[in-house]
Amino acid sequence: MPHIAVRKMPKEEMLEVMHPLTGYAFHDSPPLPDKEEWKEVVSQREGVTYFALFEDGAAVATVAGTAMIQQVRGALYDAGGIWGVATHPAARRKGYSKRLLASLLADLRQDGRPLSCLYPFRESFYEQLGYVSFPLAHTAKLTPAALSPLLNLDLDGQVELLLIGDGYDTYRQYLHSLQQRVHGMALFVHGQKALVQQRNNIWIALAKAAGQLVGLMLYDLKGEEVTNFRLHAYRFYYDTSQAKYLLLQWIARHVDQASEVEICLPPFELPETWLADMQIKTESAPRPAMSRVLDVTGLGGMHTGPGCFSAKVSDPLCPWNAGMWQFETVGGRLHVTPTERSDCDLSIQALTALIYGAHDPGDFAIRGWGNPSPDLQAVMRTIFPPMLPFMHEMF
Repeated sequence: MPHIAVRKMPKEEMLEVMHPLTGYAFHDSPPLPDKEEWKEVVSQREGVTYFALFEDGAAVATVAGTAMIQQVRGALYDAGGIWGVATHPAARRKGYSKRLLASLLADLRQDGRPLSCLYPFRESFYEQLGYVSFPLAHTAKLTPAALSPLLNLDLDGQVELLLIGDGYDTYRQYLHSLQQRVHGMALFVHGQKALVQQRNNIWIALAKAAGQLVGLMLYDLKGEEVTNFRLHAYRFYYDTSQAKYLLLQWIARHVDQASEVEICLPPFELPETWLADMQIKTESAPRPAMSRVLDVTGLGGMHTGPGCFSAKVSDPLCPWNAGMWQFETVGGRLHVTPTERSDCDLSIQALTALIYGAHDPGDFAIRGWGNPSPDLQAVMRTIFPPMLPFMHEMF
């Protein structure tokens, strides 16, 4: 039997370990990504916890978690964004990734982070480990000409154009403001200012009204022919209808420069309702965000509806969550306490699904996540009304 060791690693040592494993797992090869360029990018990430698994002294698997803040039902929680999950081909199918994740999640919990987020290589793998899928973000595809009616409108505002390096602080400040009202939105604690300013390769359009920032869009223009560029908007956020149409009007101003527009949008956006006759097409993102409850005891404080129930929670990967818990709304906010009785059994997937609101409790028995009765399901829907979470950060 091989000797297996799991170690928490310092950044400098871990970068040497991660480069060949993540390069092989996530990039075209050969060759592997340029090592120095890769290290320059990754080394700028702050608030990262690294783990590696060694088989007979050789590093064969890695995982990393970055400090985040996530909004859930109106409350902000510390979270860990999981990335860099990679295993050497010769070491796959041995449970090493699961073992590493268990070590990382235990460490994040000790650091006071009750939630964890990631983007999966395969949803079913992470679902087995307690993660639950968010609704897919989507991309709206249209032409600038479809927005040309907006060019005749006086929207009583203006759009300011900056390179992202110059507007990064404004961008981050706006994101923190936006996070207060967007359920599921997660932001890196430290951001990536140095990397963004170094690359400086995205435009930021700031929609303003009465001198106040009310929306923004990140985009670039790419193509071979000056009249047939593609305008790709990576972020499209706004506070008001005025801001939304100011940004759409800005896109329309490119009617003689771009022939295609792609706008990445949260799942709750309905771009087909913006204007008539747009002939808009939407495509879902290739991967959903996923999250899981990491520490049941840390869930208190989110805004919930009236009601109370108890459940026996199971969580094989994070055994500290196993036990009987009462979930009660007091003064409009969730309180979680240990109890000696339970109204039903719930897996950690079911509890996660409840707090994020994207899965109906009537599905739990079919998914193998629990056994709440129809009456208890109604209570759960009242306490945790359906919602559409959106992560924002990509990693």
